[in-house]
Amino acid sequence: MLVLKKKLRVYTQKNGTTTGDERPLPPHQPLLTPMYRTLLAVSLTLLSLPFTTAADPPASNKVLFDFEDETEANAWAPLALPKGPKEPTPKVERVAENATSGKHALKVTFAGGTWPTIATAKIPDDWMPWETFKTDVTVSRECVIGFTVMQEASTREAGWDGSVSRWCKTAILRPGKHTISADLHPNGWSAIRTKLENGKVMGKCVSLEFFVYSPHDGDTVFIDNIRLIAKKEPVTPPAKTEFAVLGTDMKVTGVQDLGKKLAAGWKEPPATTVSDAEAAFAKRFAEIKKKHPKAVLASFRDGETGHDSGNATKVFAGWKDAYWSSHGPDGANVDRANNRGKVATEEVFMRHRSPLYRVDVASIPKGANILAAEFLLVRAGQFEKERGPKVANVWVAEACNRPWDEADVNAYRFAKDKFWTAVGGMDWSGDDPDFLPVYLAHGPGRVGCNVWDFTEAVKFWLDGKHPNHGFMLHGDSKDWFKAYYREAEQVKNRPALLVVYEPK
Repeated sequence: MLVLKKKLRVYTQKNGTTTGDERPLPPHQPLLTPMYRTLLAVSLTLLSLPFTTAADPPASNKVLFDFEDETEANAWAPLALPKGPKEPTPKVERVAENATSGKHALKVTFAGGTWPTIATAKIPDDWMPWETFKTDVTVSRECVIGFTVMQEASTREAGWDGSVSRWCKTAILRPGKHTISADLHPNGWSAIRTKLENGKVMGKCVSLEFFVYSPHDGDTVFIDNIRLIAKKEPVTPPAKTEFAVLGTDMKVTGVQDLGKKLAAGWKEPPATTVSDAEAAFAKRFAEIKKKHPKAVLASFRDGETGHDSGNATKVFAGWKDAYWSSHGPDGANVDRANNRGKVATEEVFMRHRSPLYRVDVASIPKGANILAAEFLLVRAGQFEKERGPKVANVWVAEACNRPWDEADVNAYRFAKDKFWTAVGGMDWSGDDPDFLPVYLAHGPGRVGCNVWDFTEAVKFWLDGKHPNHGFMLHGDSKDWFKAYYREAEQVKNRPALLVVYEPK
C-alpha cells in the first residue's frame, strides 16, 4: 500500500544537475488535485527507474610480457601433464633477437614431439575486461602454433562439443614474423567466459600456454609483446568465392547455394545397389557403342581387374581416401590432427567433416574422348541402407590442388611438413590455393549405393591442364551417411569409378 506523507519531494534540474527538496503540501488543498497528480506521477516515475552508479572506466590495453625483464622469461616453463604421452622438453630463454617491442624476446627451442607446450601462471585472474589477444611470433619454417588460456574449470578433453571449455587460438604460419590477433570472447565454446551454457562456472584464468604442432628437433620460435587489447579488432571477412560447376554455366558461392538453386527440380532417386548401378552403366555402355563402336568400358575399383584395356589381368590398386575433421572450436587440436587414411568406414558429411578421394586414371590413353563416367560410393551398415535423404539435397566433388598423403593428411597438413594455407584446406584464394574453386561433379545422394555423374571430372583430370590431386566429397547438410572406403573387406563395397572412353 502506498502511504502519502504530508511532504512531497520535488525534483528540479539546473545546469545538468538534478536536485530534490521536500516541500510541505499547501493547506486545505485536496491531495489529488491535477497539479499534485502530476507531481506524484513524476515522483513515481523517477522512483521506478533502475538505480545506477557511474560506469566502470573502460579497460586500457595491457602488456602481459615484453620480456625486457629477465623475470618475465623465468615465468615460462615447459608444461608437463599428468596424463598422456610425455613431450620432449622445450628450452626457454630470453634473447636479444627478433624483438618487436624493446630489445628482447622469448626464444623457444623445441626438441621434437607432437604437442610440446610451455606455460606461465603469471597472468591476470580475470580477462573479461579485454576483448582481443595479440602477440608477435617469428618462425623459421612452416608450422602450426597455438596459444591456450586455461580457467579453473577448463578441461583438456578432445572433441568439439562443450567439453572443450578452454580458449585457444591456432595459426598456420609461413616463415617470418607474424602478429597474431584473436577474439577473447567469441560466440563459441573456445572463449574466455564466466560460465558455460549449462551453468558451469569457469572461474579464474590460471595459465597461458604456447604450443607448436609436431616441431622438428631444433626448431625455434620467437615470441614478443604479448598483450591484451580493450577493444574488439575489426575482422576483414574473407572474399566470397565463386565455384564453377562443371557441366553447367552456374557460378555458386558454395554447396548450400547450389542446393538452393537445384531444390525445385529435385526428385528422390530410387534405392540402388552396387549390382543395380553396374548393370545400369553396362546398359548405358551398350547404347554408347551403337554410335561409338570403338568405345571401351574401364572399371576402377581396388582389388578388381578391368581398368587397363592393354592388360586385362592387372588388378587395380589406384584409389586413395582419407577422412579428417576440421570441426571447431579452435581448441579441438587433437581431433583436427587425427589422420584417418586407413579405415574401412567413416562418415561423409559437410565441408569440415568429409573425405578426400583420388583415383588414378592414367591407364586411359592420352587424348581419349571421355563419353561417360560414374562414381559409385556405397553407404555402410544396415541403418544407412534403409534410410536416405527425404528432402532435396546435393553433394559436390571439390577439386583438390595439393599432392596429399593418405597416411598423413589431416586438417592442418596435406603431407608431412606440408601445411594447408587454412585449417581444412579451406582457402581458395590466389594463384595456388589449397583447393580449386571448381565443383568437378554434383548430384543428390540415394539409398544403398550413391551414383554421381563424373564425366566432367574425368575430362578435367585428363585435359593436360590440371594435375589429378583428387577431390573432397561434401554436401549441403541435408544428408549424412557412413561410407565404405577403399579398405573395405568386401571388394564390391569399395569406391568405384566406371568410365566409357573412345581411344584417339
